[in-house]
Amino acid sequence: MRALCATVLAAGVVAGGMTGAGAAFAEDAGGLILEGVNNGDCTATIKVTNFTNSTFFQPDWWFEQENDPAMVNATTIPAEMPAPWRESSGIQWPMARWVGDPPLASGLGPGVDGWGNGNPYNRNAQPDGFVTQRTIDLKTVTGAPEPSAEGTKTIWFRIKTGAQIADRLPTPQKLVVEGCRSSSGGLDFGSLSL
Repeated sequence: MRALCATVLAAGVVAGGMTGAGAAFAEDAGGLILEGVNNGDCTATIKVTNFTNSTFFQPDWWFEQENDPAMVNATTIPAEMPAPWRESSGIQWPMARWVGDPPLASGLGPGVDGWGNGNPYNRNAQPDGFVTQRTIDLKTVTGAPEPSAEGTKTIWFRIKTGAQIADRLPTPQKLVVEGCRSSSGGLDFGSLSL
């Protein structure tokens, strides 16, 4: 069933012409699905479908110009970290930006008992999956790079933190986000004299 859903999603992406849509999928039943959607207006929506009973899976993201393999693959906190890479409490490796404010995390549906306090971890606690999502406005991000000549910005996202290593999705996914040209089309008429 999960493979069929992934195929339908992929077909919808192709049919809808959403170039650059990124998605990472858990390999078997349970766990998480991580998706990125190019909204076409210089915003990206990051969506987590949670089949587990944990709220501790949390994606981070960065621009392609910040895609530093040393930071992405680090397993300890280095002495120096270029922005947006930073140390986050309780995590032993660099993290980039959280998704939204409050930060996006895996969610639980009504009546689902969360992991902890004697309740064991269950990767199939929510068979239908529970969706949480946030939208990032790439035009307003501090330190954002200029858009490409085509008016796009490229981001990477992943889930490298969470309750169980096996259910994390640490391989970064790439998403090209369209619609990032300025409203004037990039032309500046401020110095034109008539």
